[in-house]
Amino acid sequence: MLNPFLIGNKIYLRATEPGDAELVARSENHPDPRQTLYYALPVSPRRIEERLRNTLTDPSTIQFTIVAKENDTPIGTTSFVRIDWVGRMATFYIAIADKDNWSKGYGSEATRMMIDYAFGTLNWNRIQLHVSTENEAAVHAYQKAGYQIEGTLRQAMFHDNHYSDFYVMGILREDWQIPS
Repeated sequence: MLNPFLIGNKIYLRATEPGDAELVARSENHPDPRQTLYYALPVSPRRIEERLRNTLTDPSTIQFTIVAKENDTPIGTTSFVRIDWVGRMATFYIAIADKDNWSKGYGSEATRMMIDYAFGTLNWNRIQLHVSTENEAAVHAYQKAGYQIEGTLRQAMFHDNHYSDFYVMGILREDWQIPS
Protein backbone atom coordinates (compact mmCIF):
# COMPACT_ATOMS: atom_id res chain seq x y z
CA MET A 1 0.00 0.00 0.00
CA LEU A 2 1.30 3.39 -1.01
CA ASN A 3 0.75 6.05 1.67
CA PRO A 4 -2.62 4.78 3.00
CA PHE A 5 -4.70 7.15 5.12
CA LEU A 6 -7.81 5.04 5.73
CA ILE A 7 -7.67 1.26 5.29
CA GLY A 8 -10.70 -0.92 4.57
CA ASN A 9 -11.25 -4.54 3.61
CA LYS A 10 -11.06 -4.23 -0.19
CA ILE A 11 -9.74 -0.70 -0.59
CA TYR A 12 -7.73 2.00 1.03
CA LEU A 13 -7.97 5.76 0.71
CA ARG A 14 -4.90 7.91 0.21
CA ALA A 15 -4.35 11.58 -0.48
CA THR A 16 -5.03 12.49 -4.10
CA GLU A 17 -1.94 13.68 -5.94
CA PRO A 18 -1.44 15.53 -9.24
CA GLY A 19 -0.29 12.21 -10.74
CA ASP A 20 -3.87 10.95 -10.35
CA ALA A 21 -5.05 13.30 -13.12
CA GLU A 22 -5.45 10.46 -15.67
CA LEU A 23 -7.75 8.61 -13.27
CA VAL A 24 -9.89 11.71 -12.71
CA ALA A 25 -9.97 12.37 -16.47
CA ARG A 26 -11.38 8.87 -17.04
CA SER A 27 -14.10 9.58 -14.47
CA GLU A 28 -15.06 12.89 -16.03
CA ASN A 29 -14.59 12.12 -19.73
CA HIS A 30 -15.55 8.48 -20.32
CA PRO A 31 -19.23 8.04 -21.24
CA ASP A 32 -19.92 5.37 -18.58
CA PRO A 33 -19.11 7.30 -15.39
CA ARG A 34 -20.01 10.61 -17.01
CA GLN A 35 -23.54 9.24 -17.51
CA THR A 36 -24.12 9.19 -13.75
CA LEU A 37 -21.89 12.15 -12.80
CA TYR A 38 -23.53 14.53 -15.29
CA TYR A 39 -20.35 16.08 -16.69
CA ALA A 40 -21.09 17.91 -19.95
CA LEU A 41 -17.71 19.30 -21.03
CA PRO A 42 -14.44 17.51 -21.80
CA VAL A 43 -11.49 18.09 -19.52
CA SER A 44 -7.81 17.43 -20.12
CA PRO A 45 -5.47 15.71 -17.65
CA ARG A 46 -3.41 18.93 -17.60
CA ARG A 47 -6.43 20.96 -16.48
CA ILE A 48 -7.21 18.33 -13.86
CA GLU A 49 -3.61 18.50 -12.57
CA GLU A 50 -4.10 22.25 -12.04
CA ARG A 51 -7.37 21.62 -10.23
CA LEU A 52 -5.79 18.92 -8.04
CA ARG A 53 -2.95 21.28 -7.08
CA ASN A 54 -5.55 23.90 -6.07
CA THR A 55 -7.46 21.30 -4.05
CA LEU A 56 -4.36 20.62 -1.94
CA THR A 57 -4.59 24.12 -0.44
CA ASP A 58 -8.39 24.50 -0.41
CA PRO A 59 -9.67 24.27 3.21
CA SER A 60 -13.20 23.55 1.95
CA THR A 61 -12.21 20.26 0.26
CA ILE A 62 -10.81 16.93 1.43
CA GLN A 63 -10.11 14.56 -1.45
CA PHE A 64 -8.91 10.96 -1.53
CA THR A 65 -7.95 8.48 -4.20
CA ILE A 66 -9.65 5.10 -3.82
CA VAL A 67 -7.15 2.26 -4.30
CA ALA A 68 -8.00 -1.45 -4.69
CA LYS A 69 -5.88 -3.35 -2.17
CA GLU A 70 -5.82 -6.53 -4.30
CA ASN A 71 -3.56 -5.02 -6.97
CA ASP A 72 -2.73 -1.61 -5.45
CA THR A 73 -4.45 0.15 -8.36
CA PRO A 74 -6.19 3.54 -8.10
CA ILE A 75 -9.83 3.06 -9.14
CA GLY A 76 -11.61 6.29 -8.23
CA THR A 77 -11.88 9.38 -6.09
CA THR A 78 -14.01 10.46 -3.18
CA SER A 79 -14.20 13.77 -1.42
CA PHE A 80 -15.93 16.15 0.87
CA VAL A 81 -16.56 19.51 -0.78
CA ARG A 82 -18.09 22.77 0.39
CA ILE A 83 -16.96 21.96 3.92
CA ASP A 84 -18.51 24.17 6.57
CA TRP A 85 -16.09 23.85 9.51
CA VAL A 86 -18.27 25.96 11.81
CA GLY A 87 -21.52 24.16 10.94
CA ARG A 88 -19.62 20.83 10.96
CA MET A 89 -20.99 19.61 7.63
CA ALA A 90 -19.97 18.92 4.04
CA THR A 91 -21.15 17.54 0.70
CA PHE A 92 -20.03 14.03 -0.28
CA TYR A 93 -18.76 13.03 -3.74
CA ILE A 94 -17.59 9.70 -5.16
CA ALA A 95 -16.59 8.45 -8.61
CA ILE A 96 -15.36 5.00 -9.62
CA ALA A 97 -13.60 5.56 -12.94
CA ASP A 98 -13.89 2.28 -14.82
CA LYS A 99 -17.08 0.28 -15.24
CA ASP A 100 -15.05 -2.90 -14.61
CA ASN A 101 -14.78 -1.78 -10.98
CA TRP A 102 -18.48 -1.07 -10.50
CA SER A 103 -20.68 -3.44 -8.46
CA LYS A 104 -17.71 -4.87 -6.57
CA GLY A 105 -18.47 -3.11 -3.29
CA TYR A 106 -15.66 -0.57 -3.66
CA GLY A 107 -18.00 2.43 -3.75
CA SER A 108 -20.06 1.20 -0.81
CA GLU A 109 -16.95 0.58 1.26
CA ALA A 110 -15.49 4.00 0.39
CA THR A 111 -18.80 5.65 1.30
CA ARG A 112 -18.87 3.94 4.70
CA MET A 113 -15.22 4.82 5.32
CA MET A 114 -15.90 8.48 4.52
CA ILE A 115 -18.92 8.54 6.85
CA ASP A 116 -16.86 7.00 9.67
CA TYR A 117 -14.04 9.49 9.02
CA ALA A 118 -16.43 12.48 9.02
CA PHE A 119 -18.20 11.56 12.25
CA GLY A 120 -15.51 9.57 14.08
CA THR A 121 -12.45 11.70 13.32
CA LEU A 122 -13.61 15.13 12.14
CA ASN A 123 -16.54 15.31 14.60
CA TRP A 124 -18.95 16.58 11.96
CA ASN A 125 -22.70 16.59 12.43
CA ARG A 126 -23.98 16.25 8.86
CA ILE A 127 -23.01 14.96 5.43
CA GLN A 128 -25.18 15.54 2.39
CA LEU A 129 -25.11 14.65 -1.29
CA HIS A 130 -27.06 15.16 -4.48
CA VAL A 131 -27.96 12.20 -6.70
CA SER A 132 -30.19 11.83 -9.73
CA THR A 133 -33.54 10.24 -8.94
CA GLU A 134 -32.91 8.10 -12.04
CA ASN A 135 -29.75 6.56 -10.53
CA GLU A 136 -31.60 3.94 -8.52
CA ALA A 137 -28.48 1.86 -7.78
CA ALA A 138 -26.71 4.84 -6.21
CA VAL A 139 -29.80 5.90 -4.24
CA HIS A 140 -30.09 2.36 -2.85
CA ALA A 141 -26.37 2.23 -1.97
CA TYR A 142 -26.56 5.58 -0.17
CA GLN A 143 -29.65 4.48 1.76
CA LYS A 144 -27.88 1.26 2.74
CA ALA A 145 -25.01 3.40 4.10
CA GLY A 146 -27.49 5.39 6.21
CA TYR A 147 -28.35 8.40 4.03
CA GLN A 148 -31.98 9.49 3.94
CA ILE A 149 -33.85 11.28 1.16
CA GLU A 150 -34.55 14.77 2.51
CA GLY A 151 -35.98 16.46 -0.55
CA THR A 152 -36.12 16.68 -4.32
CA LEU A 153 -34.52 19.30 -6.51
CA ARG A 154 -36.93 19.41 -9.44
CA GLN A 155 -35.42 19.60 -12.93
CA ALA A 156 -32.00 20.28 -11.39
CA MET A 157 -29.83 19.18 -14.34
CA PHE A 158 -30.17 18.92 -18.09
CA HIS A 159 -28.81 15.61 -19.37
CA ASP A 160 -29.61 13.22 -22.22
CA ASN A 161 -32.06 15.68 -23.76
CA HIS A 162 -34.24 16.10 -20.65
CA TYR A 163 -34.23 17.74 -17.24
CA SER A 164 -33.59 15.38 -14.34
CA ASP A 165 -34.72 15.63 -10.73
CA PHE A 166 -32.14 15.13 -8.00
CA TYR A 167 -32.54 13.96 -4.44
CA VAL A 168 -30.88 15.77 -1.59
CA MET A 169 -29.79 12.99 0.75
CA GLY A 170 -28.25 13.42 4.17
CA ILE A 171 -26.93 11.54 7.13
CA LEU A 172 -26.60 12.98 10.62
CA ARG A 173 -24.12 12.04 13.28
CA GLU A 174 -27.02 10.84 15.47
CA ASP A 175 -28.03 8.36 12.72
CA TRP A 176 -24.50 7.00 12.32
CA GLN A 177 -23.81 3.48 13.46
CA ILE A 178 -20.43 3.43 15.18
CA PRO A 179 -18.36 0.63 13.65
CA SER A 180 -17.61 -2.30 15.93
